[in-house]
Amino acid sequence: MPTIRRATVLVPSLSSPIVPDLNLIFSPDFPLEERDGKAFAVRRAAEVPWSVARVGTAAEALRDVAEEVARRFGPLPDGALPESAPGDVVGAYAFSFVRLSFVSPFASQREGVFFGERVVPVFGLWKDVDDATWSRAAAQLVVHRHRDLDDFVIELDARDDERVVVARCPRPETLGAAVAEVVAAVRRSRSWRGRWFGAKPFDRSCALRIPPLDLCAIRAHEELIGKPLAGGDDGPRIGDARHAVHFRLGWDALPPIGPGPITLGRGDMYERPFVCDGPFLVVVLGAPPQDEVRLAAWIAAPEALEGATAGAP
Repeated sequence: MPTIRRATVLVPSLSSPIVPDLNLIFSPDFPLEERDGKAFAVRRAAEVPWSVARVGTAAEALRDVAEEVARRFGPLPDGALPESAPGDVVGAYAFSFVRLSFVSPFASQREGVFFGERVVPVFGLWKDVDDATWSRAAAQLVVHRHRDLDDFVIELDARDDERVVVARCPRPETLGAAVAEVVAAVRRSRSWRGRWFGAKPFDRSCALRIPPLDLCAIRAHEELIGKPLAGGDDGPRIGDARHAVHFRLGWDALPPIGPGPITLGRGDMYERPFVCDGPFLVVVLGAPPQDEVRLAAWIAAPEALEGATAGAP
């Protein structure tokens, strides 16, 4: 498990502003939310297979989460949850391990693109990928939009019912604005007009290069501290409330055959390159037409990417 770093922040809502050089993660998996001075239960947190959440006596809730996480996911990242909690207050704890995978693995490169001043590895598809890997993996891709190098929306069909949408777009002011733009593009593409006049399918004139992600973030829900649970005004109040998220994408790609050519030209040899060599958005959506946002991440500074080297183009 990676160590939690300051460059990645778990934000409380999609309205959170985008900040340069800071990764933002939004997850709706925490079991409580504050409304009208009380803590209300959030039903979704108990229904997500990648999340463990407990509310109760703080010491017992923390122990239950730690034991369940160890059983299902392995060791917690360092610092994800406190080592102990008082027993005379209510505690609310959650841990989400979002590790998306694909039926057909993508190719990978140890040195794929320059992201800022670093060379980072990537997964995806490009011209020298063998035909069998290319055809199987490309069948999992849906192109929703490609305007230019810095403005595209592409969907990757994950192994379960999740859909992974990766996008580059002019930097919006908030994470929610970016997510809304991407979801709108997906829905336009799915409409009858989009099916007739939309973007061409992903083919050999395209390239896909996405840095693999292995990010952790925590959030202490200070807005809940001291609040009673809804319907229990006279009982113990919330004394601790924490959520940790581990988000992993692209780590089930095929092992790299060799270093391969670095995309210094940002994919100039391709008609439609989908290259994430600058800030990009990842949105995990549920099944259409609801398009439930299950996780959103704005990636401005990929952290601790295996194989990354210092340098500049």
